[in-house]
Amino acid sequence: MNLMSENNDQAINKIIHLMQTDESVDAPANAIRWSKNIFRSRAVEPKKSVLERIFAILQMDLSPTQAAFGERSATASQARQMLFQAGENALDIRIAKTGRGFNLHGQILGQGFANGTVKLGDFETAVNEIGEFRLKEIPGGIYSLIVQGGEKEIVVRDLELK
Repeated sequence: MNLMSENNDQAINKIIHLMQTDESVDAPANAIRWSKNIFRSRAVEPKKSVLERIFAILQMDLSPTQAAFGERSATASQARQMLFQAGENALDIRIAKTGRGFNLHGQILGQGFANGTVKLGDFETAVNEIGEFRLKEIPGGIYSLIVQGGEKEIVVRDLELK
């Protein structure tokens, strides 16, 4: 046993001597990498979506049967007009009843949606260079209107054609 304690004493003295004479500033690079790797998160970081989805908020809804405040009923349009705010853009929609359903005419105000697409249920159309679009003879019902242009998408939920 005495031999074992002498070996231990020598090993401890050697370690103390190395610690006292060590002049290094940082730990070795491979030791730092190994230590950082121990604490690295193993969870996969979520990727940023390519498409920014903006939900539109109804700002104004003018029905043809109700005159708006300050508007003369003789000049009131026969189409329902709705104005939505969607982030930096606005969406103007006019819905007119026809013999076979509804015609929907709209315009996206602001930038980023020229030459985009509009989907209303199974119906789809293109947006022209000034942001206008038209859908004709849409059956009555409740739809989601999706306007897509570039990396943005405007969603109008529960748009009722009645």
